[in-house]
Amino acid sequence: MLAGSPDGPESVAVATFRLAKPFRPELQVEAVAELNDVAARLAERLGSTALVVRSTSTTLAGRRGRRYFIDYRRDGLAMQDRVYFLLSGRREYQLTCRILVDEDDADVEACDELTRSFRLV
Repeated sequence: MLAGSPDGPESVAVATFRLAKPFRPELQVEAVAELNDVAARLAERLGSTALVVRSTSTTLAGRRGRRYFIDYRRDGLAMQDRVYFLLSGRREYQLTCRILVDEDDADVEACDELTRSFRLV
């Protein structure tokens, strides 16, 4: 699911992927290494200027997840993708918030609302 801004390049998206095996919390260290690789590949797809500038553990829907900040330039604009991963059972949830890096905090508020409102069903 994707929702974009009619006024610019900003968007939010949620995607789900089926895992080959159910995720178990004791595999968190291995999962982080794999998610680091996934985030690096996402950055590569965004272009030659894209770089994962920060990654942290986070809480999403009351569960432990990972967050990645990917900075890049598109059409002369400074952009950032904030990508959140949550592994639950046989599902991987990927939330992406694409923001224009500027003085306006409205984009960051949209990212906060996306992560605050996300629920597992």
